[in-house]
Amino acid sequence: MTFRCNLARTSAGQWSVRHASADTGMVEVTAASRELALEKMRAELRYRLELCPCTGEQYKDIEIDLIEEGGA
Repeated sequence: MTFRCNLARTSAGQWSVRHASADTGMVEVTAASRELALEKMRAELRYRLELCPCTGEQYKDIEIDLIEEGGA
């Protein structure tokens, strides 16, 4: 499952990743490194998708389609 996310570097030097969709709502995470921010986003998306156990689906392969903003 692929999710389009926006990646940006904040003025404080943190990395911010944002995603919004009907399935997950608005999700935003920040971290000190780009890799950690992406890892946190995958974990948050997986958590939100698995909140509804009615599908019985496990979301192990979450891919992020990045849109880099600014000077990221």
